[in-house]
Amino acid sequence: MQEQGHGIDLENFGGSTKDAWTKPYAGDPSPLNLGLKFEEVIPMGLRTWLKQRLGRNAIESIDLVGQVVAQVPAPERLGISLALPAQPWSVSRLEGLFREAQHQPSALSLKAARLARHRLAVFWLSAPVDQLEELYAGGIGDLQRQQLNSGLGQQMLASDEKIWRDQLSAEMVKPESISRQLNLILALMPYTKPGKLKLADPIHSLPNWLLTDYIAYCAPELKHELEGPAGLLEPAPQIAQPAVEQATVDTQDFLPLTDRRGEEALDWFRDENVLTRMKSLVNLYGMAPEDEETLAELSGLRKVLAQLWLDVDSSQLESLYQLPVGLITRSLITSGFGKELVDDDDARARQDLPALSADIQNPECHGPLLATLLYYAPNAITFESTSGLPEWLLQELQSL
Repeated sequence: MQEQGHGIDLENFGGSTKDAWTKPYAGDPSPLNLGLKFEEVIPMGLRTWLKQRLGRNAIESIDLVGQVVAQVPAPERLGISLALPAQPWSVSRLEGLFREAQHQPSALSLKAARLARHRLAVFWLSAPVDQLEELYAGGIGDLQRQQLNSGLGQQMLASDEKIWRDQLSAEMVKPESISRQLNLILALMPYTKPGKLKLADPIHSLPNWLLTDYIAYCAPELKHELEGPAGLLEPAPQIAQPAVEQATVDTQDFLPLTDRRGEEALDWFRDENVLTRMKSLVNLYGMAPEDEETLAELSGLRKVLAQLWLDVDSSQLESLYQLPVGLITRSLITSGFGKELVDDDDARARQDLPALSADIQNPECHGPLLATLLYYAPNAITFESTSGLPEWLLQELQSL
């Protein structure tokens, strides 16, 4: 009698189990070897066959269920900082330092508070951008407000603190830093004196969780806009001619303010590095309006801008204003730098330019008008009538 088991003829079985696996239906059956153990003649499973083929150790090391982690060679150098983290700090410790500097100011207590200010600034710079609101709503936000109210911002900055402040200010205007603007603002605010850090349109650009503290410390003049009902804000005053003696002055007779004119001047505004520097200077003026180097550089920049507006053809005025030239002009006007007279050319420009823009119904006067605004404080120039101004220019003037 023959028994069939998994396709193997046990009665005519011959050879080893290995042969049985590879040749389950052997052509030349031989007598059954009754000396074989029972398990040796039972057909083997996949695991048994793999063990025999690959060896026991190899098969036991193969995980057919778990996730295989690919081994990728490590880079030769990652570029991480090898400096150890700063000393441990706590919110309560920094609170004590700011409190002591406020109520018991001394060289020692103020130095400790300055170090605490830097420690908190570094924290804001490294904080996750998507967790800033939550952090500001907790003890860290209370600590930020405490240092702003401690009077530390009224103190003069040390030389390395000025470098730190300038670095933060320069970083803010870089296009690649847009994603961490709030981190930079939080770090920079305590290094500016109250009312000096001016941002473009903070009412709309800052989130509500930061806006109140920004206005309280940096822009108290906007408090009424923040608290006033929406839609009832008063429009900006219309432009009126300044109360200066008028004289007939032709642009051709006006001595140029600078030798950098035309395409040479426009090349400045095509260079991203130069534009970044311009924006940084405007920010620095807001933080340290008495700094002589900043005043001198901005005075030179203002001369180039004013001369561009004097030279441009009236038909190209709007197009030029849509370029970075218009952006920097607007930033310089709203910064309040117009009230500064740094040298004799500045004084001459303030005296003579209003006459060039007296007839605002004449399109040829619109360029000189923008040049004139650069030499006066915001809202210092008004007009009895705005008839004759193009719509785009009128909207700009009302928003300055």
